[in-house]
Amino acid sequence: MTGIRNVIVGTAGHIDHGKSAIVRRLTGVDPDRLAEERERGMTIDLGFAPYTHASGATVGLIDVPGHERFIKNMVAGATSVDIVMLVVAADDGVMPQTREHLAILDLLGVSRGLVVINKIDLVDEELLELVRLDLDGLLEETFLASAPRCAVSATSGDGFDALRAALDALISDVPPHEDDGPFRLPIQRVFSAKGHGTVVTGVPVSGKVAAGDKLEIVGRDLEVRVRGVQAYGEARDEGRAGHSTAINISGASKDQVRRGDVIARQGLFAARPSLAVHYRHVAEQPLKNRAAIRLHVGTAEILGQAVLLDADRLARGEESFLQLRLDEPVVTAPGDRYLLRHAASMAVLGGGSILAAGDGRLKRFKERVLSEARERLASHGDALGLARVAITAAGRRGATPEQLTLETGMPAEAVREALRPAIDAGELVAAGSRLVDSGALDEVAAELRAAVKSEHKRFPLLDWLELKSVRARLDIEDSVLAAALERDRRLESATGGRVRLSGHAGRLSNEQRAASDRILDALRRAGATPPAIDAAFTGLPPKESDALVSMLRTAGEIVSVGPHLYHAAALTDLRALLLAHGRARDGAIDIPALRDELGTSRKFLIPLLEHFDAEGLTVRHGDRRTLRRVDVSP
Repeated sequence: MTGIRNVIVGTAGHIDHGKSAIVRRLTGVDPDRLAEERERGMTIDLGFAPYTHASGATVGLIDVPGHERFIKNMVAGATSVDIVMLVVAADDGVMPQTREHLAILDLLGVSRGLVVINKIDLVDEELLELVRLDLDGLLEETFLASAPRCAVSATSGDGFDALRAALDALISDVPPHEDDGPFRLPIQRVFSAKGHGTVVTGVPVSGKVAAGDKLEIVGRDLEVRVRGVQAYGEARDEGRAGHSTAINISGASKDQVRRGDVIARQGLFAARPSLAVHYRHVAEQPLKNRAAIRLHVGTAEILGQAVLLDADRLARGEESFLQLRLDEPVVTAPGDRYLLRHAASMAVLGGGSILAAGDGRLKRFKERVLSEARERLASHGDALGLARVAITAAGRRGATPEQLTLETGMPAEAVREALRPAIDAGELVAAGSRLVDSGALDEVAAELRAAVKSEHKRFPLLDWLELKSVRARLDIEDSVLAAALERDRRLESATGGRVRLSGHAGRLSNEQRAASDRILDALRRAGATPPAIDAAFTGLPPKESDALVSMLRTAGEIVSVGPHLYHAAALTDLRALLLAHGRARDGAIDIPALRDELGTSRKFLIPLLEHFDAEGLTVRHGDRRTLRRVDVSP
């Protein structure tokens, strides 16, 4: 079993310029796997072959179709490419798909490659020189301007020693893909293998995968388990980013998965119907706002609409921020490269990089939207910068660990540790597992403080408010709310989930205090048969009466049990009597006997028992009840 270098080499170029023949000569493998391809002598879909580097390591080689009708298949392969071999036939020279493929590679961010002039056995030196000059003009301002050029014949093998040497040198210079991020693989091919079941193939863009891993087909509600992994025709312990990988899965049939889907770590990625992107326009015709487009990202092709966020139209060479509003959701991550084609003519329009995915619609010419887009673009390649942008964009919600991993490609724990200086300096605040920008948390604290102040006005008798009643008025995550409460010294909290403005004290009039004493005395003496506490009982106006009861309940002096109110001490006594009753009967509750012992009626007893059920003191079994086993013994 050979070692693998995490690098992918891909072909590009016009139809019938010999891309597949070059792959066969380099690898000994025919990349045209379909019968139709062999019959027609034309590559239709992606082909894969293992190339042996001078070091002995295996490198993946992807052969792409050259015909204009199969550009979508070419793009699906090109998104994985680290090094390109641009193939030009000596007897044809530069052709339309030569130019189109070159533009696509540039838009997808490919920055390394070499040029292969094939079929030199069919031309003389003079014609070969004309092809070289034609290439000089084509490549002058591209990433292949100074790339090696190799003249070969895939038929005779002439020039292949030089081609292998140039290719090996490029491979040696390419940093292998990192594989410490979350696993994600855009699916290029799906098939069913006899005796194995469903197999998906592709090139992981991040992370690694091994037998036994639990993954998901994102957006299809399919959880799958990895049964085995292959790379370049050999069983492997794991597949890694930059490997051409085949994964045997259980939990999904061949018909449930398709090219364009993404298989990934569970619970981290999501399919979204809109994308904020940075875009460069390369077509001759201008791009107008709301133009109908085809998006190519990963191995997916999706129709949609391009909304220009900071312009009304774009001319060739101009750049802008767009929101792509798609006909169906797509799985991406920040930094992914993409391509746009015209929805009807299929012409390449432009492309760029993904900034963020979402569900809502971004407003055009909105400075806040454009500012965030500029910050995201400036932070590409800077994991901590992206994390800070994500935290700021999350605002009062705070950024979850999953969001930070998705934004940065780093484990959330590593991101948090790297941001420790900012946390220690108070620029960021840990709110449970979330990280919140300090400015956003101050806004939450101000909103919480205003809500508490408002509740104090509504209930002037209360020393303390129930935090849950304040929380109900605010759309804030519990962990962020707790962090804001702790941060703001103008707020106090107490056990039992209570909150107040610092130093606040409720004030009772003489009439209210007398009513309070009457309530507590009556409930204490009533035991298991409490009276109704209402305005008629207290002698106060209804609103004042309700506020007084709420104050006593918040203070813990009285307790609501169903529709009735009990004195807290009386309820403690009733709890003790219930325990004694049950222990005397090996845990069983004799409801008629208990009713008589408490001197009450079913009207009061049933809500009491339901209250004790909720406390975990008793358990209901149909019409019977028992003490929980732990409470039977004294």
